[in-house]
Amino acid sequence: MNENICIMALGGAGCRIIGEFSALEEAKKFRMMALDSDVESLKNSGLPEENCIQVGKLLRSGRGCGGDVISGQQALANERKNLVSILGDIKVLVIVTGLGGGLATGGLPVILGVAAKLHIVTAVIATLPFSMEGFSRRQHSDDKLKNDILPLADAAVVLPNDLLFSTLPAEVSLADAFKLSDQEVARSVLALVSILGGGNLFSADFASITGILKRRQTLCSLGTARVDDGDCAVETAMEKMLASPLLGGPDALDNADAVLFSLLGGPELSLASARAALDLCSRQIAPESEKNILLGAATAEEFAGKLQLTVLSVRYLDRSEINREPARKRNGLRGAHSDSADDGLQMDLPNLTVEDKGIMANTVPVIHDGTDLDIPAFKRRGIVIDPGK
Repeated sequence: MNENICIMALGGAGCRIIGEFSALEEAKKFRMMALDSDVESLKNSGLPEENCIQVGKLLRSGRGCGGDVISGQQALANERKNLVSILGDIKVLVIVTGLGGGLATGGLPVILGVAAKLHIVTAVIATLPFSMEGFSRRQHSDDKLKNDILPLADAAVVLPNDLLFSTLPAEVSLADAFKLSDQEVARSVLALVSILGGGNLFSADFASITGILKRRQTLCSLGTARVDDGDCAVETAMEKMLASPLLGGPDALDNADAVLFSLLGGPELSLASARAALDLCSRQIAPESEKNILLGAATAEEFAGKLQLTVLSVRYLDRSEINREPARKRNGLRGAHSDSADDGLQMDLPNLTVEDKGIMANTVPVIHDGTDLDIPAFKRRGIVIDPGK
């Protein structure tokens, strides 16, 4: 299935992450591409020229979008026909990016919309801006996630870069902090796509991932560690994983609503060894906890003699699903909801969901047949508007 999986880098942060990902020996078998309006960013991605796609040539002239979300949206909207050709034979698209800037924040919904029409399963792995980068960048990210990205993506893993502050020494340079973040995300992308690529020994798969993430507004944290296989390999990997910079400390597991553990090993990894390793993972969660715990193990030739342990911690920011599902057909690869993902939670009724009425917020509502006509029709019907031409 690897030939049908594509890892796409979007924007400057995505290009940095794909650069770290492509440097991993185990990543060579996956198809990779980078999209950006900034030609320098594409050159620095480390991918061959034929895998780098410059978007918005007429609009941006080889420059970045300068944090302008509208420019990012326009740059991708003008490339829709090219995107159909580029994505035509892909079954699973994994998009790695950093939200808060222009191209990724504005253009990601455009790519997801094209992928939806082509019945491509999509997973987004995105970092959120550091707090020190300014409130507006974080606000743009949150708004786009809730209104335009979550309704379209099959799974979205959202990672706050601020998690690095919980483990890194204060004297670490900003450049080193970004690089460490990119490396951690790259290794986590490898764990995700390895699950998608098959060879699973345990049941956690993409359906499990979408079951805990689909249309949910979340904050995620992740930890990953790689060690040489040996007598104490699992215990060593566990210690390193819990100390990972983007996990935010072991408390992240205690505060999570759902936790996914993934074990990657070589062909020599036995079912008994994998089960023992994942049993150690499950013991990191209090027995009385009602968390949704998913365990997965996979093997690949590239991991011969090595083990990689990854944990994804998911905390729900809301207690209901995002009540917007685009009216489009899905193919059979779409993940179903986990039976236990929403146990004990009362879902919002669609007609009780609070909607933004914009300039009509403080006026007397106009109600017809139980419908508030002051709420724009595209919002009431869950339609994502793409103003590009």
